[in-house]
Amino acid sequence: MRKITVSDLQLGMYVTELDRPWLESPFPFQGFPVESQEQLVTLQKTCEYVYIDEGREHTATTPSSRPRTVSRGATQPVTVTQARTDLTGLGWRGRDSFRHDMRKVLATRGKLHRHVQRLLSDVRFGRSADTREARLLTMEMVDEATGNPAAALWLTNLETKHEYTASHCLNVCILSIVFGMHLGLSKDSIIELALGALLHDIGKMRTPVSILDKPGLLTEDEFDIVKKHPVDGFNILRKHKEVSEKCLEIVQLHHERISGQGYPFGLKGEEIPVHVRIVAIADVYDDITSNRVYHEGIPAHTGLNMMFHWAPRDFGEDMMQEFIRCIGIYPIGSLVELNKGILGIVMSTNPASRLRPIVMLIRDAEGKPYERRPLVNLARTTPGGGEPKWSIKRVVDPREFGIDLGRIAELEAGV
Repeated sequence: MRKITVSDLQLGMYVTELDRPWLESPFPFQGFPVESQEQLVTLQKTCEYVYIDEGREHTATTPSSRPRTVSRGATQPVTVTQARTDLTGLGWRGRDSFRHDMRKVLATRGKLHRHVQRLLSDVRFGRSADTREARLLTMEMVDEATGNPAAALWLTNLETKHEYTASHCLNVCILSIVFGMHLGLSKDSIIELALGALLHDIGKMRTPVSILDKPGLLTEDEFDIVKKHPVDGFNILRKHKEVSEKCLEIVQLHHERISGQGYPFGLKGEEIPVHVRIVAIADVYDDITSNRVYHEGIPAHTGLNMMFHWAPRDFGEDMMQEFIRCIGIYPIGSLVELNKGILGIVMSTNPASRLRPIVMLIRDAEGKPYERRPLVNLARTTPGGGEPKWSIKRVVDPREFGIDLGRIAELEAGV
């Protein structure tokens, strides 16, 4: 590891540490190759010096030209083909098309959400789960989400903390679909992934509501009861022919961690299949960023930072870095303050400029709401090819400004 000034930093160098805490930088994790001029300029503006690993330098490539490698555990990486649509592009085709896609995704989401509510209720009261309808609706959601992942991701902001489990299952399903796309999985594999994600918490219907919704910390005995839900879910679903072996693995193993500290079996490393870890990451991400009866969700950017630190113990660093690349440095739906004091919501990200997404402006510098909520591409340069006039100053918590992101999503979709 060698210390260099940022003026000597070049494309292809691998940055291992910054000269400041990573939380004070615009980068969500330390340990990354400098792949674009945008990253280089940002590092030069942010830091005075960095540490590089000379043994990990490589020729810089565009994100779409390099193969993705996801580790199954501590060893034996598995190569995954590049997705047909890099999630940094997110299928953005303009505001009218986006609103149209949002309405389609919202309609499918509503049908699937209502079905999940019925399915969970049936299981809680001892009735059979309708997994056939769940599979059909999941296939429809895969079609819609792969058509416009940006719209699907933004609608994960729609949630109700008093019926958290159904919303959580649906959000984990959508996140898993988008992550599976990013990793280049086949459509058939994404369907199995999505159904397993949708049903991953069905075993919680055997857990007393008094424990699930307890506002304080669980006792050791209560947590032991909660830890039964993966096996309970497996037993509920194992005789359903619509639920594949991969789906059952997701349901039973989504709380396993590569360190061996997970449950129910304490599996380690490559013993945990990739499709299980995809859902495990989506599960934790939605859990910590969502409002629940017993805790308020944290901003998406903060959640990604936390999960990156947990990754060596829980998910694997390679897999977590791919999730961050998938969701974006500024995840869709994030509320950001721009350099002009204006507030906006991240709508889509730019392939060649990850730090400059497409943002929908919602409040001006004086705090007055925009009536038409204009869109700005932060990567657009000034006339003559100069620096873009817009940039993100910080990610902010919507509660700080009394902003309901879910309601804005509904309004944009015409609800």
